[in-house]
Amino acid sequence: MQRQMKTIIMTGAFLALAASVAPNAAACSLPGLSPMRAPAILPPGLFAPPESLPAATPGQGGAPIVGLWTVTFYSGGVIVDQAFDAWNSGGTEVLNDFTDPIEDNVCLGVWVQTGPRTFKLKHPSWTFDATGTLTGTAYILETITVGPGGNEYAGPYTIDLFDTSGNPVGSYSGVIQGYRIMPD
Repeated sequence: MQRQMKTIIMTGAFLALAASVAPNAAACSLPGLSPMRAPAILPPGLFAPPESLPAATPGQGGAPIVGLWTVTFYSGGVIVDQAFDAWNSGGTEVLNDFTDPIEDNVCLGVWVQTGPRTFKLKHPSWTFDATGTLTGTAYILETITVGPGGNEYAGPYTIDLFDTSGNPVGSYSGVIQGYRIMPD
């Protein structure tokens, strides 16, 4: 995710702080620091909304979020990351994002249902500099609402950055949009 955020950070007042604190944070700690290279290296239509899906059946536990999703993170109208996101009935989440696996592209989160179709997610991660030295942590926080048919969701996200002493060093935000992946 780290490479995709470069454009966003450069467009905001946050540039100087982010560039000095977490210039090469690991994937899953925050969307990257450069524009998404899609569609040139993504399979065509991989992250496109589905044409038509039957109404989803909630997973175990009855929560309409349970299942596998394809998600896109936006900030300032720019795609900053794309991922597969599995929301599990036990309140955990696993995100596998677009970045190279050597950059730590699989990470974990926890979620809770806050309304009939609304969910909050907290997704912690480590951050590193270009040499691989730990620089702190990042928390992706999402509040999303699943659509009436159960096959799409959207909502705001924020990413809060902290140094290794736990001091806040920055924050930025955007919108996430997801589409359910069906087995057939």
